[in-house]
Amino acid sequence: MKIFFVFFIFLFNFEVKADDLSYANFANGLKTSFSYLYHGSFLQFKEKNNLYYVAAGVPTLWYAFDQDKRISTNAREKKIPRITQLASDLAPALGFPIISFATYSLGTKHDDPRMIQFAQEYFASMYLAFIESAVMSVVPIHERPSSEKLSKWETNLRGKSSFPSGHVIPYATLALKTFQFYGPAFALAPSALLVLTSIQRVRDGKHYLSDVLGGFFLSAFASEGVRKAGQFSGNHPTYKYLFERNVAIGVFEFENTIGPRITFDW
Repeated sequence: MKIFFVFFIFLFNFEVKADDLSYANFANGLKTSFSYLYHGSFLQFKEKNNLYYVAAGVPTLWYAFDQDKRISTNAREKKIPRITQLASDLAPALGFPIISFATYSLGTKHDDPRMIQFAQEYFASMYLAFIESAVMSVVPIHERPSSEKLSKWETNLRGKSSFPSGHVIPYATLALKTFQFYGPAFALAPSALLVLTSIQRVRDGKHYLSDVLGGFFLSAFASEGVRKAGQFSGNHPTYKYLFERNVAIGVFEFENTIGPRITFDW
């Protein structure tokens, strides 16, 4: 864990000292990121794309809550592979804005608007999801399956409820934003880390299945709200094909019969 942390701190310090990144430029980028966070906090509830996540999240979480104890009991009997543990241990380090600062520095240095926008939206999405996760954890939904060997990150920055998982948020927002800007191939690595971390959290008894699913869907909502706030037009073609459909829901009337109407661009 310490090795990973030192490595990313070194990477961050190396990148932010690039000659092309002035303090004024960096301050403006940070200001824009917080603007996306603020506006994304309420735009996420107006973004039509989040209807997809609602449709997937409601039945998935319903099942998870119903089967949490059974799944947790079975999972905690299994071993945790070293690579799975390492992925989970790296998550708190990525909770710092290391990747955001590094990519913003690179984007500024190479005059890459896409990378700059990625850095700002990733920062805003991750911390919006973190804030919402901390607030939701105060609601007494359920405590952790096991309270043994909890770190300060798991106790001091949230309430007693284990829902939703904050550990998965850095990977979930990174995977979602990488897919949005750079496509599914580049999103494979953070997606794999997301899955490994989710497995570790459940097997280690720190979270239920519903917690890690809740962390993912919370991240997805935040990501789409921030995307709406950013209004970036250069997203990856695959993302555009799947999500930028201008969906509209209404009603129609035919021969005195009223029914639902769903329209979208194809």
